Order: sequence, then structure tokens, then C-alpha cells
Amino acid sequence: MPVHPLLPALLLGLSVLPHTPSDTCLGEGAEAVKNSSPSLIYPAPMYAGQQGDREMAAAVVLCEIRRDNVVEIVFLEDGTGVARLGDGSSVEFFPGDKGAYMVAVAAEKLVPIRAAEIPDIPVADPEPVGETGSGTAGRIALGFSLLFGGWFAFHTLRSRRVKAPLAVGRGRLRGGGLDIPATRFSDVAGSKEAIEDLREMVDVLCNPERYQAVGARTPRGALLIGPPGTGKPLLARAVAGESGVPFYPVAGSDFVEMYVGVGPKRVREVFAKAKKHGRAIVFIDEIDAVGRKRSGLAVSGGEQENENTLVALLNELDGFTSSGVVVLAATNRPDVLDEALCRPGRLDRRVYVGLPDLRERSAIAALHLRGKPLEADVSADMVARKTAGMSGAQIEQVCNEAALLAARAGRKTLTGRDLADAAEYVAMGRARHSALVNVEDRLVTAWHEAGHAVAALRYPNAPRPLSVSIVPRGVAGGSTWLDAPERMIVSRPDLKARLVVALAGRAGEELYMGGE
Repeated sequence: MPVHPLLPALLLGLSVLPHTPSDTCLGEGAEAVKNSSPSLIYPAPMYAGQQGDREMAAAVVLCEIRRDNVVEIVFLEDGTGVARLGDGSSVEFFPGDKGAYMVAVAAEKLVPIRAAEIPDIPVADPEPVGETGSGTAGRIALGFSLLFGGWFAFHTLRSRRVKAPLAVGRGRLRGGGLDIPATRFSDVAGSKEAIEDLREMVDVLCNPERYQAVGARTPRGALLIGPPGTGKPLLARAVAGESGVPFYPVAGSDFVEMYVGVGPKRVREVFAKAKKHGRAIVFIDEIDAVGRKRSGLAVSGGEQENENTLVALLNELDGFTSSGVVVLAATNRPDVLDEALCRPGRLDRRVYVGLPDLRERSAIAALHLRGKPLEADVSADMVARKTAGMSGAQIEQVCNEAALLAARAGRKTLTGRDLADAAEYVAMGRARHSALVNVEDRLVTAWHEAGHAVAALRYPNAPRPLSVSIVPRGVAGGSTWLDAPERMIVSRPDLKARLVVALAGRAGEELYMGGE
């Protein structure tokens, strides 16, 4: 016999619909027939006129189930049900829209439910509610847990997207508040005048009472000006190390963001952390990124944000509140800085850190060659003569590249050849020994470089040649290194000598090629 389609739906209601046990009968029909005889039996055939009575009988059955007076419920093929009561009588009913709820209540009261003449359908006994917990309640709890978990995950992801712009101003400080550098002025070679200018800043930080006693206004900051690689951040760390105060290094680009208000917020955050320690140094590298001149015209949103950041920085430098915070800033573009940033009372000290001369290059080379094994004929002066026009950072790279060349060659000491090759590598690139160059090109290159060397040796006032090479480096086919004197003022004979040496290479090519 096929299963009636209503029975699975009624049984499914047990796992879907929640229910609340009650000692009272629900429904208007139940109240109407509450006191009627429990042995009321309706005839099995179902007429259209009797469907309302059978639906009222369903309320009676529901009431009897709650009274624990129902022994068994049997569903017939036509969709009606028969409830056997405890006194042996039966009640025929039509479940209607109360069917699923009735099945749930019957399962809670441990009333067996089966289909008539279908013995193969197993009906599991439900668990008692009061002892092991209701399976329906567990499923409801699981559903609520899944619903809450999904809502929490969605809310978390959404809040992260919303709060992301508000968090861009945090955690961008590269220096800790308790970072007191171990760098000293003895670790800085060259820049003698710059060190002397900065020693006063150290004295202000170490002995502020001396200046306050005579009514002197202590400087709020200094601007370090010089080409890249001249050691401006190193000098700032040395000032903090000599003073024994916390060091806060930031970059000018750290204050530049696309979100409105982030730049000023970061400025206030940096100075607030520095002021907690009483005395501290805030170092702003590449301050031209945030301190450019204001145009005074109508500006766009990004430019307006930069100006707001600059105003916040000016307010912190203005000294509205007395503090021991000193600001050191570095730039290689002083011409683009706003005038209000460099006025007296703010970054009024200008410390020029230029490219090192011969003596300073020798001191820098000696500092970076310290601890490296050298051949007897190698000296710092040799490096200084080979690195004319280089910054301190480039000289450090020359010494390091020389050590790498010696290590690759399997030598335990640095030779003069290693230092010369390293200087040429830093200036022009690595030598291309494997480059395919034909004989004719090599001869032309040799005559060209020979022209430079001969003119430098023979012409008055010309710089002395140090080395000549026809090995290709970078984009050059060869090179001639000259020991050019470092002069601040160049005379006419010196300029003429430079022109002669420069054009002598072309003259050598014409001699070899017969003027072609």
C-alpha cells in the first residue's frame, strides 16, 4: 500500500516546528467540545459537511493528548486520523492546519504514531523532554547558533571595512619611545662643522637649566640640509645618543595620506608620545614631502590635506606649551620648504651637511675600513683619491664591495686592486669581461682613452691620471680616472685644461682612423 502524502509532511513537522507544552487546550473548537464525551465517534466516510466537525474533533484530540489520555494515533489513507483513548474509545478527526503541531505534541507525550495497514513504516519513539532534552529544542538551538555565527561573521567583516580608514593613522611610528640610540659623534666621520653646530643641541637637552637661568630661548629644532647619502639621519641619531634621550624617527611621507585628517592626527600622535618622556628628539626625514610651500590659491582635496598637516606641524613647533622635545629635520630640497617652517622659533637652525672633501673622505674610509684585513700598501688615502665627488654612503659601499670582491676571490685581505675595482663598480657598474667586443672596437677605445691620459700628463694645469681601462663598464667602453684637485673657485687655465683633456679622446680616435 503506498504511503499517504500527508503522513511524511506531518512527521516532518516534528523536526521543523517548535512547540511549547501546555496544560490547557488550544483552539476555539477545543473549548466548545471540552466537556463532551470522550467516546464520541464520527463515521469513517468523510463528507464535505462534516469537515468542520472533524476539525473541531482535532482540538479535542489535542486536549486529550495533553491529558495523557491518548494511547495511539493512526492516520488513514484519506488523510483523516483516529485517536485511541485510554478508556478504549476512539475519536476520528481531520488534522487540518493543526496536524504538524499535534504530531509534535504527541511525540512529546510519547504517543505512538503510525499509518494504518502500513506495518513496514518504523516510527521512532521520541526522547523524553524532561530527562534527555528535546531533539526539537536542540535543533532550534543549533539553528540559532548558526544564525548568530553568520551574523557575527558578517558584522565583523563589515566593521573591518568600515573601520579600516579610521585605523590608517595608527602604528606608523618606526621608532620606539624607549629607543635611546647607541650612536655617538665618534661614529660619524667628516662633517666636522655640522657636528659642532649640533653639539649645542646636545647641551640644550642635557643642561636646559643653564639656558633658562639667563632667559635664553632654547632652540626648538634644526634643519639638516645636504645631498643624499651625506649622513643626516646618522647625525640625528648621534645627537640623541649623546644626549641620552629617546629618538623618534619618522619620514615626511608618513604624514601624507588620502584620508582627511589622518596627517594632522599622526603629527599630534608623534609629539604626544615624545612629550611623555619629557625630553626627546623627533627626527623627520625628507620633510619636504610634508613641508612644501603653500600656493595660496584654490587647492584640491589632496593639497588641502597636505596644508592641514603642515599647519599641525607648525603648531607643534610653535612652542605653545613648554616641552623638552627637539625636532631635527632633513632635506635635500630646502628651496621648496614653506617659509613659516623655517622662521625663528621653529626650525631656525640650518646645518649644512655637504659632500666630503679629500680629508673627510679619508676619515670616512678609515672608519669603514676599521676591522677589515688590509694589505700593507692599502690606505684610506688611496680610497679618498679614488672616490672624488662621492658621498659618505657611497664610500661605505666602496669599502663593502671591496670586501665582497676579496671574499669571492678567496683572499683573506683587501688589496688596492679590490678597492679600485669597487670604486669603479659603484660609479659606473660592474665590469663586463664577457662582452663580445671585436678587435677594431678595442683599438678605437684604446686610442680614445690614451688620448685622455696623454693630454692629462702633458698639458699644464691638467689633473693627473690615476688609472686607464678599456674594459667595458655599464654603458662605457672604457674609462680614465683623474686625480682632479678640489677647488671652490676654478680659473680660466683650469677650465681650459679640462676641455683639452675631454676632447683629447676624440683627437686620439682621429689619429688612429686617419681623421675619419
